[in-house]
Amino acid sequence: MNTIRVTRTDAALIYGLGAAALALSYTALADLASRAGLGQWQSAVWPLVVDGLIVAATRTVVTLEDGPARRYAWTLLWSAVVVSVAGNAAHLLLPPGPVHPGVATVVAVVPPVAALALTHLAIVRARVLASAAPTGDNNRPENIITEPIAADDAPASPASAQLTVVPTPEPPSVAVEDDASGDALRQRARQLRAEGWSNYAIADEIGKSEATVRRWLAAAVAS
Repeated sequence: MNTIRVTRTDAALIYGLGAAALALSYTALADLASRAGLGQWQSAVWPLVVDGLIVAATRTVVTLEDGPARRYAWTLLWSAVVVSVAGNAAHLLLPPGPVHPGVATVVAVVPPVAALALTHLAIVRARVLASAAPTGDNNRPENIITEPIAADDAPASPASAQLTVVPTPEPPSVAVEDDASGDALRQRARQLRAEGWSNYAIADEIGKSEATVRRWLAAAVAS
Protein backbone atom coordinates (compact mmCIF):
# COMPACT_ATOMS: atom_id res chain seq x y z
CA MET A 1 0.00 0.00 0.00
CA ASN A 2 1.36 3.43 -0.96
CA THR A 3 2.13 5.85 1.87
CA ILE A 4 -0.17 8.88 1.91
CA ARG A 5 1.34 12.11 3.21
CA VAL A 6 -0.74 15.10 4.29
CA THR A 7 0.29 18.69 4.78
CA ARG A 8 0.70 20.19 8.21
CA THR A 9 -2.46 22.24 7.73
CA ASP A 10 -4.48 19.17 6.88
CA ALA A 11 -2.99 17.29 9.82
CA ALA A 12 -3.83 20.16 12.18
CA LEU A 13 -7.44 20.23 10.98
CA ILE A 14 -7.82 16.48 11.26
CA TYR A 15 -6.33 16.24 14.74
CA GLY A 16 -8.07 19.37 16.03
CA LEU A 17 -11.55 18.52 14.79
CA GLY A 18 -11.10 14.87 15.75
CA ALA A 19 -10.15 15.80 19.31
CA ALA A 20 -13.11 18.13 19.58
CA ALA A 21 -15.54 15.50 18.29
CA LEU A 22 -14.17 12.88 20.65
CA ALA A 23 -14.43 15.28 23.59
CA LEU A 24 -18.11 16.03 22.88
CA SER A 25 -18.86 12.34 22.34
CA TYR A 26 -16.98 11.49 25.53
CA THR A 27 -19.11 13.85 27.60
CA ALA A 28 -22.39 12.42 26.32
CA LEU A 29 -21.33 8.78 26.64
CA ALA A 30 -19.92 9.27 30.14
CA ASP A 31 -23.21 10.80 31.28
CA LEU A 32 -25.15 7.93 29.72
CA ALA A 33 -22.94 5.36 31.46
CA SER A 34 -23.45 7.12 34.78
CA ARG A 35 -27.23 7.08 34.33
CA ALA A 36 -27.00 3.36 33.42
CA GLY A 37 -25.69 2.60 36.91
CA LEU A 38 -21.91 2.57 36.42
CA GLY A 39 -19.65 4.10 39.03
CA GLN A 40 -17.74 7.33 38.66
CA TRP A 41 -14.49 5.92 37.29
CA GLN A 42 -16.35 3.30 35.25
CA SER A 43 -18.44 6.02 33.63
CA ALA A 44 -15.24 7.91 32.82
CA VAL A 45 -13.67 4.86 31.13
CA TRP A 46 -16.72 3.60 29.20
CA PRO A 47 -16.58 6.28 26.43
CA LEU A 48 -12.90 5.44 25.85
CA VAL A 49 -13.88 1.85 25.10
CA VAL A 50 -16.51 2.84 22.52
CA ASP A 51 -14.68 5.62 20.71
CA GLY A 52 -11.30 3.89 21.20
CA LEU A 53 -12.63 0.94 19.20
CA ILE A 54 -13.48 3.37 16.39
CA VAL A 55 -9.92 4.72 16.36
CA ALA A 56 -8.31 1.25 16.43
CA ALA A 57 -10.53 -0.12 13.66
CA THR A 58 -9.94 2.98 11.51
CA ARG A 59 -6.17 2.56 11.85
CA THR A 60 -6.43 -1.04 10.69
CA VAL A 61 -8.65 -0.11 7.76
CA VAL A 62 -6.21 2.48 6.40
CA THR A 63 -3.05 0.41 6.97
CA LEU A 64 -4.04 -2.95 5.48
CA GLU A 65 -4.64 -4.08 1.94
CA ASP A 66 -8.10 -5.27 0.96
CA GLY A 67 -8.80 -8.71 2.37
CA PRO A 68 -10.57 -10.57 5.20
CA ALA A 69 -8.69 -8.68 7.92
CA ARG A 70 -9.58 -5.29 6.44
CA ARG A 71 -13.25 -6.28 6.03
CA TYR A 72 -13.31 -7.41 9.66
CA ALA A 73 -11.89 -4.03 10.67
CA TRP A 74 -14.60 -2.30 8.65
CA THR A 75 -17.25 -4.35 10.51
CA LEU A 76 -15.84 -3.34 13.90
CA LEU A 77 -15.57 0.28 12.77
CA TRP A 78 -19.22 0.58 11.77
CA SER A 79 -20.38 -1.39 14.82
CA ALA A 80 -18.53 0.99 17.14
CA VAL A 81 -19.87 3.99 15.21
CA VAL A 82 -23.44 2.72 15.62
CA VAL A 83 -22.96 2.25 19.40
CA SER A 84 -21.39 5.70 19.75
CA VAL A 85 -24.07 7.44 17.71
CA ALA A 86 -26.83 5.55 19.52
CA GLY A 87 -25.32 6.45 22.88
CA ASN A 88 -25.09 10.12 22.00
CA ALA A 89 -28.68 10.10 20.73
CA ALA A 90 -29.93 8.29 23.84
CA HIS A 91 -28.19 10.83 26.05
CA LEU A 92 -30.15 13.57 24.34
CA LEU A 93 -33.54 11.87 23.87
CA LEU A 94 -33.97 9.92 27.10
CA PRO A 95 -35.48 11.75 30.07
CA PRO A 96 -33.20 12.75 32.95
CA GLY A 97 -32.50 10.15 35.62
CA PRO A 98 -31.81 6.42 35.43
CA VAL A 99 -32.24 4.86 31.98
CA HIS A 100 -34.37 1.89 30.99
CA PRO A 101 -32.96 -1.52 32.07
CA GLY A 102 -32.57 -2.47 28.41
CA VAL A 103 -30.31 0.51 27.79
CA ALA A 104 -28.39 -0.25 30.98
CA THR A 105 -27.88 -3.82 29.77
CA VAL A 106 -26.44 -2.61 26.47
CA VAL A 107 -24.08 -0.29 28.33
CA ALA A 108 -22.95 -3.21 30.55
CA VAL A 109 -22.19 -5.65 27.71
CA VAL A 110 -20.23 -3.19 25.54
CA PRO A 111 -16.87 -3.44 27.45
CA PRO A 112 -16.41 -7.25 27.26
CA VAL A 113 -17.55 -7.37 23.64
CA ALA A 114 -15.15 -4.54 22.77
CA ALA A 115 -12.29 -6.30 24.57
CA LEU A 116 -12.89 -9.47 22.56
CA ALA A 117 -13.16 -7.54 19.30
CA LEU A 118 -10.00 -5.52 19.93
CA THR A 119 -7.99 -8.62 20.84
CA HIS A 120 -9.14 -10.40 17.71
CA LEU A 121 -8.38 -7.31 15.62
CA ALA A 122 -4.85 -7.06 16.99
CA ILE A 123 -4.13 -10.73 16.23
CA VAL A 124 -5.56 -10.53 12.71
CA ARG A 125 -3.58 -7.38 11.93
CA ALA A 126 -0.35 -8.89 13.29
CA ARG A 127 -0.78 -11.99 11.12
CA VAL A 128 -1.36 -9.93 7.99
CA LEU A 129 1.68 -7.75 8.64
CA ALA A 130 3.83 -10.81 9.36
CA SER A 131 2.79 -12.51 6.13
CA ALA A 132 3.47 -9.34 4.16
CA ALA A 133 6.92 -8.76 5.68
CA PRO A 134 9.63 -8.73 2.96
CA THR A 135 12.11 -11.56 2.98
CA GLY A 136 15.78 -11.41 2.06
CA ASP A 137 16.55 -10.97 -1.63
CA ASN A 138 18.62 -14.11 -1.63
CA ASN A 139 15.67 -16.17 -0.50
CA ARG A 140 13.16 -14.87 -3.03
CA PRO A 141 12.09 -17.53 -5.52
CA GLU A 142 12.65 -15.29 -8.54
CA ASN A 143 16.31 -14.82 -7.57
CA ILE A 144 17.05 -18.52 -7.53
CA ILE A 145 18.88 -19.44 -10.74
CA THR A 146 18.50 -22.95 -11.97
CA GLU A 147 20.91 -24.33 -14.54
CA PRO A 148 20.77 -27.60 -16.41
CA ILE A 149 23.12 -30.18 -15.01
CA ALA A 150 25.55 -31.64 -17.45
CA ALA A 151 25.59 -35.37 -17.84
CA ASP A 152 29.12 -35.57 -16.47
CA ASP A 153 28.13 -33.51 -13.40
CA ALA A 154 24.91 -35.36 -12.68
CA PRO A 155 24.93 -37.23 -9.38
CA ALA A 156 25.49 -40.90 -9.78
CA SER A 157 22.56 -43.19 -9.24
CA PRO A 158 22.90 -45.97 -6.68
CA ALA A 159 23.45 -48.49 -9.45
CA SER A 160 26.10 -46.43 -11.24
CA ALA A 161 27.79 -45.49 -7.97
CA GLN A 162 28.66 -49.11 -7.19
CA LEU A 163 32.31 -50.05 -7.58
CA THR A 164 32.88 -52.49 -10.39
CA VAL A 165 36.08 -54.49 -10.11
CA VAL A 166 37.38 -55.81 -13.38
CA PRO A 167 39.83 -58.65 -12.85
CA THR A 168 43.15 -58.17 -14.54
CA PRO A 169 43.93 -61.07 -16.77
CA GLU A 170 46.91 -63.01 -15.55
CA PRO A 171 49.82 -63.22 -17.90
CA PRO A 172 50.34 -66.65 -19.32
CA SER A 173 52.60 -68.64 -17.05
CA VAL A 174 54.24 -70.43 -19.88
CA ALA A 175 55.83 -68.62 -22.73
CA VAL A 176 55.34 -69.80 -26.25
CA GLU A 177 58.07 -72.29 -26.86
CA ASP A 178 59.49 -73.90 -29.81
CA ASP A 179 57.64 -77.16 -30.45
CA ALA A 180 60.80 -79.31 -30.63
CA SER A 181 62.43 -77.92 -27.48
CA GLY A 182 59.13 -77.97 -25.63
CA ASP A 183 58.50 -81.62 -26.39
CA ALA A 184 62.05 -82.48 -25.33
CA LEU A 185 61.65 -80.74 -21.99
CA ARG A 186 58.33 -82.44 -21.36
CA GLN A 187 59.87 -85.80 -22.17
CA ARG A 188 62.80 -85.07 -19.84
CA ALA A 189 60.44 -84.04 -17.05
CA ARG A 190 58.44 -87.26 -17.36
CA GLN A 191 61.63 -89.29 -17.40
CA LEU A 192 62.98 -87.63 -14.24
CA ARG A 193 59.62 -88.08 -12.55
CA ALA A 194 59.70 -91.76 -13.38
CA GLU A 195 63.11 -91.93 -11.73
CA GLY A 196 61.61 -90.54 -8.55
CA TRP A 197 62.63 -86.91 -8.75
CA SER A 198 60.44 -84.32 -7.03
CA ASN A 199 58.73 -81.62 -9.00
CA TYR A 200 61.02 -78.94 -7.54
CA ALA A 201 64.14 -80.95 -8.45
CA ILE A 202 62.83 -81.45 -11.96
CA ALA A 203 62.10 -77.75 -12.28
CA ASP A 204 65.65 -76.88 -11.26
CA GLU A 205 67.01 -79.41 -13.66
CA ILE A 206 65.17 -78.28 -16.78
CA GLY A 207 65.01 -74.55 -15.90
CA LYS A 208 61.23 -74.27 -15.54
CA SER A 209 58.93 -73.43 -12.67
CA GLU A 210 57.48 -76.09 -10.40
CA ALA A 211 53.97 -75.14 -11.57
CA THR A 212 54.96 -75.76 -15.20
CA VAL A 213 56.42 -79.14 -14.32
CA ARG A 214 53.30 -80.07 -12.37
CA ARG A 215 51.05 -79.07 -15.27
CA TRP A 216 53.13 -81.03 -17.78
CA LEU A 217 53.08 -84.16 -15.64
CA ALA A 218 49.31 -83.82 -15.05
CA ALA A 219 48.73 -83.49 -18.79
CA ALA A 220 50.83 -86.55 -19.42
CA VAL A 221 48.83 -88.61 -16.92
CA ALA A 222 45.55 -87.41 -18.41
CA SER A 223 46.63 -88.33 -21.89
